[in-house]
Amino acid sequence: MPHPTITGASPSRRALMRGLIGAAVGLPAAGAVTGCTTASVTLAKETNAVPEVDLSPIAEVPEIAALVPEHIRSKGTLVNGCAANYAPGEFLSNGEPVGYDIDVFNAIGRVLGMGTRTDNAVFAQIIPAIGSKYDLGMSGFTINAERLAAVSMISYFEAGISYAVATGNPYRIDPSALCGTTPAVQVGTYQEELVRAADQECRDAGADGLRILAYESNNDAVTNVAGKKADIFIADSPVTSYAIARSRGTLEQIGDIQESALNGIAVAKSEPEFAEAVRAAVQHLIDSGHMLRIMQAWGTESGMIDNAEINPADAG
Repeated sequence: MPHPTITGASPSRRALMRGLIGAAVGLPAAGAVTGCTTASVTLAKETNAVPEVDLSPIAEVPEIAALVPEHIRSKGTLVNGCAANYAPGEFLSNGEPVGYDIDVFNAIGRVLGMGTRTDNAVFAQIIPAIGSKYDLGMSGFTINAERLAAVSMISYFEAGISYAVATGNPYRIDPSALCGTTPAVQVGTYQEELVRAADQECRDAGADGLRILAYESNNDAVTNVAGKKADIFIADSPVTSYAIARSRGTLEQIGDIQESALNGIAVAKSEPEFAEAVRAAVQHLIDSGHMLRIMQAWGTESGMIDNAEINPADAG
């Protein structure tokens, strides 16, 4: 009997949808382990750790800094809007936004010779405020046609959907054959939509359904895979990579990254000179190795790209 798969959904829907914060709504499988294991406790501590990335070696590049329009430079500080609920891209630690997006933004500021400030915001309200409240937006934005109609976007990272299981894959999980498995996902994400659709497909085909464990946070979801309460963790690839890098060997990736899409920095359409300044700064970070150093610190170097582009033709 063919096994329904969670792949094949429309790429336009791969928008790194944010979790809708609320109570855990997991549907536990019969006989599932409910206690914490050493692996799950260790992983919970590790995934809350914030790497320290030294940006001091990054210096202003005068020829790139000169591209910043005077009306922006005169303010002295670039303001970034982000929704700080998407570790490891952007999240709050001791009340302050941290994450690889924040480090990249601060690095861009150094290249441009400007100060930086990140304001926490509601995800859906960031792009409408680009050019007024915010100079730019870095918040895990997938580049798509809808966003390109509203803002210019500079590519800097690539993300997709990826999978993690307990090391050694003790349950022999195949991400292309999930009927009868127990996946862990974050509530309200695209991945939750996918596994619920796959569950229905399995049942319609006469196979066992999925015993979906949907949690308030990705941290909770991945911790329960390490603790073997769930069989497989499904999330955006940087989230999965971050969790694996901090799992102390308790997790491993299986399968390929699927539905890859470029992420972009949003800049007002009315600011083409500023967009070019940001693009040049990102390209400098890539070429100089500073981007790789930042991404390696967060365990997300698999999302590196070679070329930063404004409104790339192969996106959207």
